[in-house]
Order: sequence, then structure tokens, then C-alpha cells
Amino acid sequence: MVHGKGFKSRGKSLKKQIIIDTALTVFHRKGYRSATLDDVAHELGLTRPAIYHYVSSKEDLLSQIYIQAMEKFFNIIYEIPAMELTPPEKLRLFISRHLNNVVIENLAMFSVFFSEENQLGKQEFETIQVEKRKFSKVIENIINDGMKQGFFRQVNARLQANAIIGMTNWLYRWYKPEQSVFHPDEIVEQFTSLVEKGLMKTVSESDIVVDAEYMDVHATKLRTKSQIMQELKASVHKTASLINELENYPDTA
Repeated sequence: MVHGKGFKSRGKSLKKQIIIDTALTVFHRKGYRSATLDDVAHELGLTRPAIYHYVSSKEDLLSQIYIQAMEKFFNIIYEIPAMELTPPEKLRLFISRHLNNVVIENLAMFSVFFSEENQLGKQEFETIQVEKRKFSKVIENIINDGMKQGFFRQVNARLQANAIIGMTNWLYRWYKPEQSVFHPDEIVEQFTSLVEKGLMKTVSESDIVVDAEYMDVHATKLRTKSQIMQELKASVHKTASLINELENYPDTA
């Protein structure tokens, strides 16, 4: 944490970011409603009036935290649909990114994000709701694609998307990195396994659709392999016969 003289030696934009980061820590520890600008100033070794050179109010600080959270929260997820991956791979990547990059590595930010949205102004609150719906739609579309392509069982995609998001978001309520016996990778794997077991088709459920061209190509490969095996067997047999003849041939030495 930058404090006192260390703060004063920084540039203006960096100072503002330091104030935002400090406010995030204070809001996470005390709760937004209980925290004050005096608390933030004290944490930095500054006076309250000094804070006003960079932000206009406590509400402004909360707004800045939400803007930065949305950039981290949504952008890394919005990249996933365009990737050349199967729906199960996209869903696995979503869970991994959401848990690791968002909830675990930025736990304080997203604890504030998920718990303090009712403290935002009306316009900012509505912006958050729009982004949340867009975010949920990304997961819903992945699930729909997975059903169409035969990877997933037939489910209510919207309900399933909400269940997945709810499960992953709730991590901020119980995960304490300094106390947890669970490694982040273990959490990701367990959550992913739980989702996949609920969504993935079993072999008996799958509709096996075989492309004729695909089968022709592989049949040709099988025929080629069979021919090669026959040729090798013939070659081995011929070699064995020659060895037997040589063994029976009189030694002239």
C-alpha cells in the first residue's frame, strides 16, 4: 500500500488509481455504507480534502471501481464465442477464466461488485444490469450451440446459464484465499466437472451421425493399412524362408 510521501511522488493518473485501489480495499473490509472518505484518506496517510483533487465523492469512487470491474469481468468472457473451440471447450474456458481471472485473482473487486450494486446511481445500476444480461446470453448461446451440435443434453439453456453463473459468482461469499484448503485449480476442476456431468450426453444418449465422406476416407486408410500389413507379413515370411535355406546350406569354409 502506497502511503504518505510515496503517494505524493507519483503522477496524477497513478495517484487516482492508487486512491481507487485503496477505496476498494476499504469498501471490501468495512462495507461501502460503513466506509467513509476519511477511512480512505487515513489508509493513504492523506487528508480528506486531498482526496477531492482526484475524485468528487465516495459515490464517484464506487463508480470507478465498477467501471474497472466490468472491463476485467466482461471483456475476457466476450472473447470466447469467436474462438475456434467446441461448445464444451468454450464452457470449460468460461469457468476457468471466470473463477481464476475474475473471482479468485480479483476477489476484493468482485466482492464489492456483487454486493454493492444497489449503492450505485440509477443510470450506472441499469448499465450493470444490461451487461449482466449480455454476459448471461453468452453462456446461454454456448449451451444452445452444444445442444444443436449433439454435445449437450436437451436442457433449458437460460436456466442452465443462470445456474452456472450463480454457482461461479457465489464463490466470492465463501472463498478465503488465506484460509482455504482448496487450491484454485482444484476449484476450477470441480466446478467444471459438476457442470459437464450435468450437461454432457452419455454415449447411450448420443445420436451418432456419421459423415459418408469421413467414412470413405477412413475406409481407404484402413484398406491401405491392411495392404501394408499383408505386404509386411509376406516380406517377413520370405525372409524367414531365406534364413532357413541359409542354415541348411553346407558350410564351405
